[in-house]
Amino acid sequence: MLDYVGRRVRDSSVSEDIVQEAYLRLLAFEAKPGAKVANAPALLRRISLNLVWDHFRRSARISVIELSETLPCPVPTADQQIERRQLIQLVADILRKMPRLRREVFIRRRVHGQSAAEVVAATGLSSSAVSHHMARAIVDLHLAIEKIEKRGGPVRG
Repeated sequence: MLDYVGRRVRDSSVSEDIVQEAYLRLLAFEAKPGAKVANAPALLRRISLNLVWDHFRRSARISVIELSETLPCPVPTADQQIERRQLIQLVADILRKMPRLRREVFIRRRVHGQSAAEVVAATGLSSSAVSHHMARAIVDLHLAIEKIEKRGGPVRG
């Protein structure tokens, strides 16, 4: 029976499952009161063939994607999400400690994506002052993150 199903399915594990299910259904049918099976092998083949058809109908509806070690999952892992939240919190803390004008220039440029000219117009600062505040903000962030990394990262183990 396994060869009969295997020629139609061409997947040994699916073939085995179908044959097992066919035998279970045959036994369940024979166990019913008043059920008479004149030709058990023929009935078993018919049940198996119906299960093969059911298998192909189901597989046609459900697309199967093979899992691969080389395809990365686009969703960050829980650890990555925690690290990202901790980094965001650290940057927010560093920004809070900056002088108000430096923080405003940095947020306008890096968070809101404003050009230097737009920041100059919005704040009334000169373009060199905007550049100076941006440079100082980046240095402040860099030094603070470097200090955190030296002591072992955002969370002490």
